Amino acid sequence: MGESSRQAFLKRFFENNSDKENFSLLETVSEHYEKNSANAPYAFARYGLAKDRIVFYKHKLMADLPDYLMDFETGLTATGAKVIYAETAADAAFEICRLVSKGDRVFVSKDRLVNEIGLAARFKSENISFENSRLVDFPYRMLPYPSSVFLQEMAKKIGLEDTKVDLAQQSSMYKKHIADALFKDSVYISGADFLVSTPASVVKIENTGNENLFASFCTKQIIVAGIDQMIPSLQELDYFTSLFTIHAHGSLQAWNHVLYFGPKRQDEIDGPQQMHVILVDNGRTRLLKEDYRRSVFNCIHCDACTALCPVFKHFNLPCHENGSRMMGPLDCVTMPVEDGFDKSGFMAFACTLCGKCSEVCPAGINFQEMILYNRKESVERESFMAISRSQMKLLRKMMLKQKVLDSSYHRLVLKMNFKKSFGSQKEFPDLSKKSFHLRWQENRVENR
Repeated sequence: MGESSRQAFLKRFFENNSDKENFSLLETVSEHYEKNSANAPYAFARYGLAKDRIVFYKHKLMADLPDYLMDFETGLTATGAKVIYAETAADAAFEICRLVSKGDRVFVSKDRLVNEIGLAARFKSENISFENSRLVDFPYRMLPYPSSVFLQEMAKKIGLEDTKVDLAQQSSMYKKHIADALFKDSVYISGADFLVSTPASVVKIENTGNENLFASFCTKQIIVAGIDQMIPSLQELDYFTSLFTIHAHGSLQAWNHVLYFGPKRQDEIDGPQQMHVILVDNGRTRLLKEDYRRSVFNCIHCDACTALCPVFKHFNLPCHENGSRMMGPLDCVTMPVEDGFDKSGFMAFACTLCGKCSEVCPAGINFQEMILYNRKESVERESFMAISRSQMKLLRKMMLKQKVLDSSYHRLVLKMNFKKSFGSQKEFPDLSKKSFHLRWQENRVENR
């Protein structure tokens, strides 16, 4: 099973990497995030202190996480909303399918956690049709300007053929199209950027306003959030949103900061009639128990590490817009724990250990150290190894015998035996035809 997951990962990566047309697009996204990361220290009077406070508040949260979760549930249910705990990704997808009624028009936002629970695949198996609320996915949604793909998708949604309509008019037409579709039996499913324990609320940050429009006029709102997205109170929210937006959007504050405190009340003119928040564990409590992995809870999910990673920025190209999980350096740490090392242990070896992710991370996460721990554990479990222990024993036995290395036949056998382990992108190195001892003697004679 682990090998099939690894092969699927490699297949998706090489398919995306062969699409040279997207390389300039990826470079634009990388430059945007690189610029954001470079400008971040100048946006704060004391940037280092802001990062330290993020870590402090996260540690405070981790120390009393059950209490904060209980306060969040108590506060939100008091407003009429419902909070559901899901231990696994499959449980979260099941609960969402249970909440969707026959005849509902379903809109799904392509958020990180929505893809993590495999909602698109579950809807397909349950024959539930849905529409994507986000017009574009990575990397188009990360561009600092509206891309041509974004405009084309918007025009397609509203059936616009006139190319002379400016962006403001087109956006206004699209928002009217959304509002008309949402007024009757509609369900909007999205992720959250942060959860606030006191007062209990869900935070969503965006620049377009489209996501807020869906939440304002839908009949039923379903929010999927990880328990690691909780923060203690509104007093700390400003630190998190400021660091998030400067790294993700390049500005100190995004255009839209929306806090959802529950479903629509009697005196309110907009908002969902029902609101459900699904809190997903999916291995997070296991990460919390381990000292050397628990710092992943500091993550604020700005995606700077993913956009600048030499591996995952190619892996997440838009040719996979069918609900595939968007991955990044964080997944190299979390996936082996969430899915098991037998299935996802190979993720620890997908990283090049270049250190770019740790360099740009606003939460100061040391990704390389945790990935190396995962590699160590993967080898100890023998769950995934590019070269097996039996192959290593054979290699050691052959390398210790010069007569074997002198034989062209044995050299060929050695090369063919390890060819598959080295993959299609690398070649097994040629072995020296002379032993070190022989070469040392020859050099010694020449240097006399």
